Order: sequence, then C-alpha cells, then structure tokens
Amino acid sequence: MDSTNTLPPIERWWPELSIEAKHSLKEDLHGEINDSVLQEIATLTNTDAANAPQRLGDDERDYIATQTEIVD
Repeated sequence: MDSTNTLPPIERWWPELSIEAKHSLKEDLHGEINDSVLQEIATLTNTDAANAPQRLGDDERDYIATQTEIVD
C-alpha cells in the first residue's frame, strides 16, 4: 500500500463490498473515494476508514484489476 491512503488492506473489505460501492470505485480508480463507500469500508473492517479524503493506492488499483465476478 502506498502513502496515498490509510485504508485497511483491500483483501479485508473488497470481497464483501456492495456491488454499488465496487462500481463507484471502478468508475474513477484515481479519484477521491466518496463518503458512502468509505463508510461501508469502515463498517466492514470495524475501523475509522471513513476519514476523508482517501484515494486508492497503486496496490489497491492493481488488486481491483485482478478481481472478476461471474454473474448469472
């Protein structure tokens, strides 16, 4: 993780993140993470991750790029 954020490790929250939140992040991987997504991450990880502003780091963007979901 680089110094652009203080998010918990993405492996802890990405798999449980809502579809809407995932879409929000994928729409702008380099932009600020919106408050509702930060709150969801904070809730999932039981942390204070909701402290804005936050951006995804290189490692988080790389992780997201490797994740695929099969939809029926």
